[in-house]
Parts: sequence; C-alpha cells; structure tokens
Amino acid sequence: MKQSILLLIFPVWLCLPDQISAQIKHFKGDWTKDGTTYLFDFDLYIKHIDGDAVEGVFNWTYKQYDENDPWSKDYYEEKKDATAKEYVRGKYDAKTKTYYLHGYKKDDPQQIIAPDDYILILDKNDNIGGDTKAQGSWEGRINGKVVRDDAA
Repeated sequence: MKQSILLLIFPVWLCLPDQISAQIKHFKGDWTKDGTTYLFDFDLYIKHIDGDAVEGVFNWTYKQYDENDPWSKDYYEEKKDATAKEYVRGKYDAKTKTYYLHGYKKDDPQQIIAPDDYILILDKNDNIGGDTKAQGSWEGRINGKVVRDDAA
C-alpha cells in the first residue's frame, strides 16, 4: 500500500517545479522619468493566478537622483544602492500582451519609492516596456528583459 501511494505521489511531485516556474515571470530592467536623470533598477516577479489576474513584486534598487532637481539630490544622494519592495496586483490582457498593475504596498525602510500604477507591454521576445503613473504624470518609463531559467 505504501509503495502504491509513493508511486502515485512521485510523478506529481516531479512536475511541480515546472508548473510553478511556468506561472511566474521574472524581468530585470530599469525605470526613469521623462525629463529627469532618475534611475532605478528592478527585478519584477509576476505570478499569473487565475484567468487574467496577476500579482507580483518589484525589487527596486535606487541608482541615480535627478541632477536637474536640487531636492532630489538632497534627498537621494546618500541613498545610492538602497533597496525597496513594491507589491503589485492587477490584470493581464492576453490579446494585447499587456499587464495593468497597481502598487498597493511597500517595504521601504529608506523611503526611496512610492507605490505606482503600471501599463507594461510584452514584445515578441517577452521583454517588457511601458509607462508608469509617476505621481499622475504618466511620464515614468520602464524597460525590462525577461529572465529565463536556462537550466530548465
């Protein structure tokens, strides 16, 4: 009996890692805002939940303040390489290959980010590009490359 149960469980267990990795997309890229020299790097992990629903997390790293804004220099200059997490959820439109994401929570001890809204489009190579609300201006720009697990 124990061998029968083990034989039934083993094939299911063997498939789980592939199923999990297929549901999560990983992107690596950067964010800036038009007319500024701001630069933040990110790793974005998006999990496809059910239907068109998605959720995920941005792991942000601050890289460059806006050299055109004295406030930005004063606020950010000493925070280079600080990190923060932004939790997002939203929808994926498979027809247009577009993610509509809303930041709803953050872990940000050094106060380097604000939760944002995103419209991100997948290109033919599954890389992303798009716009962020950026405090109502929609001048935030994101570009990222898909990270593939070559070991699979």
